[in-house]
Order: sequence, then C-alpha cells, then structure tokens
Amino acid sequence: MSILLNNRYRIIRSLGSGGFGETFIAEDTQMPSLRRCVIKQLKPIHNNSQIYQLVQERFQREAAILEELGGSSHQIPALYAYFQLNELFYLVQEYIEGDTLTAKVRQQGVFSESAVRELLITLLPVLEYVHSKGIVHRDIKPDNIILRHRDTKPVLIDFGAVRETMGTVINSQGSLASSIIIGTPGYMPSEQAMGRPVYASDLYSLGITIIYLLTGKRPQEVETDPHTGEIILHSHLLNISPTMRFVIDKAITYHPRDRFASAREMLQAVQGIANTILPQAHSTQPPSNATLPTAKSQDIISGSREFSGPPSHQNTRHKGVIIGGIIAAAGLIGTSTIIGLVLTKSLSPVAQQSANDYSWLSQRVVTEADLDGKDGFELDIMRNSIFARHGRRFDTAGLQQYFEKQPWYRPLYSPKDFPTNLLSNTEQWNVEYISQYQDRYNRRFFK
Repeated sequence: MSILLNNRYRIIRSLGSGGFGETFIAEDTQMPSLRRCVIKQLKPIHNNSQIYQLVQERFQREAAILEELGGSSHQIPALYAYFQLNELFYLVQEYIEGDTLTAKVRQQGVFSESAVRELLITLLPVLEYVHSKGIVHRDIKPDNIILRHRDTKPVLIDFGAVRETMGTVINSQGSLASSIIIGTPGYMPSEQAMGRPVYASDLYSLGITIIYLLTGKRPQEVETDPHTGEIILHSHLLNISPTMRFVIDKAITYHPRDRFASAREMLQAVQGIANTILPQAHSTQPPSNATLPTAKSQDIISGSREFSGPPSHQNTRHKGVIIGGIIAAAGLIGTSTIIGLVLTKSLSPVAQQSANDYSWLSQRVVTEADLDGKDGFELDIMRNSIFARHGRRFDTAGLQQYFEKQPWYRPLYSPKDFPTNLLSNTEQWNVEYISQYQDRYNRRFFK
C-alpha cells in the first residue's frame, strides 16, 4: 500500500523539481472521485528556527492570496489546501488538464497572428485582475501558461511569490528580505533581474512569450542590440501586421516606463489589431472547441456555453479603426472619426442607413445597453456584420446589398459553405445574444 502524504494525498508521479522543492500529481483519497491535484513541495533555503517561523507566516499570507486569485478567476488554478509537514511546506492546487504553450508549439508549430491575438484577448484580463490585487506574477513564460483541454482557455500557473518566500532572510538592518530572484533568464526584464519587479515586468515577459509563439525561437536565439540590450525583431517577424509589431515592440521596451502602463492598455492595443486585418486570410490553427462567454467574474471575457443572461465584461473602450499607414508614421492612433466621415461620404443612401463600425463585436461581448434603442434594421446589420467580416455571402438580397457597399467587405464563402468555426468565442456569443434580443422584442428587419 502506498504512503499517503498528510494521510490524504496519494502521489502518482513527479512533474519536476528545482531549487525550491518538487511538484507532484496526486489523487485526493478523501474525495469520492479521487480528484487529481497538483502538490507543490517547498523547502526554505535556510535551516534556521527564527527564519522558519517567518517563512511560515509569509507562506500563510501568500497561500491566502492564491486562494483568493483562484477563487475569483477560472483561469488561475484553485487552491484546495496548504499544510506544513516535517519542516516542508505544501500547496495543493487544481490540476489543469491541458498543454503548455511550449508543448503546443512543439506539437503544432508556431502560432498564427490571429491565434496569438485570441490568446492575448483572453489572457490579458486575467493579468489585469492579478495586478489589481497588487501582485506581480514574475514568471510568465510559455511553460507557465496552459491551454486547458476542455475549453482551450489559457490558464496562468506558478506564481512567484510563494517561491520567493522560501528565500526569506534577515538582512543586516534586521529587516525581512529575500535572497533569491524569481524569474526565468531571457523572459524577465532587467529591473526584475535586479530584484525590483513592477507590473510592466509581467508585460515584458508576455511580450517575449509572444515572440516565441510567433517564431518558435527562445529568447537566447533572438538577436539583441549590443549597445542597448534591446531585442532586434525585424528579421524574425516579417509576416505580422503593423499593429501586432507595435504591441510587441512596446511590451518588450527596455525601460518599464516606455512599456504599456497596464495590462488593460495592452489589451486595448491588441483589440485594435482586428480592425487592421481584412477577412481575406484566416488562421490555419485547428478550430477552437471553446464555449461561449458567461459572467463568472469581472475579469473573464468568455467561459460557459450556457446562455443564462447578459455576460459581464470590463469596460474597455474601443479604440476605433486603426489605419496601417498612420501606424507606420505615428504609432497607434484611434481614427474612428476620420473613418466615419469617409464612410458617410462614400456610401449610397441605402448603406447610409447604418454607417456604424461594428468591428468591436469581434473584440468584446455585447450587452443589452449596446442594443437598446436600435431598430430591427440596425440589429440585423450588427448581427450579420460578424459573419460578413469573415467573408460570408447572404441569401437575403437586402443584406448582401448593404455589405457589398462596405469598403472592408471581401465575400469569400456562400451561405451554404461558410465555415462557422471561423467565429471566435466572443463572436459566437454575440450572434446568439443579439438574435435572442431580437426575438424577445420582435425586432427583425430582414425576413
């Protein structure tokens, strides 16, 4: 009979070991399902009774933070338990069935830009939530982001704070300090390597992770400027949009003051990418089996397919249509007003019935407030613009006539041959939400 850890957890196998301890997969023998979990065994680097007590206190505080994070976001592993045994510290966390980004690149090759964009749109709100709690993750890298099998959502694992606690020392001034630097060489910026991480440090690490996803190259394989230490990307990222290049360049800028001010600001820039890409080329990534958005918590953009009411979402403002030529000359500039004027002057009277830009329906979930006050014509245009941006043709003559007058429309598929898996999770939700809203209030124009 195998020995049970803490008289409860049966170790199945080791996931790996490092300077702070070892990680295992185990099963919980006190649960009817024998639920699998991940156990992190941690050991203080100093064998000192006074320091052990300090580590114990800090460990309890950090465990409480992990419990709060995992309880508020389904893209952070839940904390099931924590305990101490034989002067070792243990965390028992949710086991995430899925593949790390590293494993995905090995299995399927590099990511397309559209796949990276979807990943960032789903992950950045989680990082914004973590930062809102005053926490810097400190070890974002491809190995610490898991694409969960059941919904393909990215899950952020292995926060650095508990590991840092294991390096607790008392410095010469009698104050608590840590004798170790948390992070992975190549993925952490210079300020973090000096023991001074800030929120923008996580954005730098995420930027380096993006480079790996798009190129398959580790940080050590990417050229750097010998004078400034900055990464030289242009020879590696030849087939990405100007906006994605801008996002990466800004995220990995050497000094943190020159990076995005927050994960929210980076998210807004990423959302602008959708407006610069015409629906001519589609991702070659396998279609996602992810489900539709739900209002589980304020930091999550999408989740369960069950349609239980309007989803909650963060109030990120739409940046407007971004023109590639303007980006090249002046960076990210919102130009929705300019585009609106151009459309108004160029559209026929029929098309002028609705000259609004509804590309944001591919970027965030729609709410009832977005729909209130609109007539059946406008609602039909909103819902069908989601399909039109992917190149769908329409059997309904009025819809086809309307979209043919839109400068961005590139018809590629007949209604019968349109592949519905082109729609993102957010787009699938919005189509269903608008349709149900129309049925509820009998607001349909095209029959």
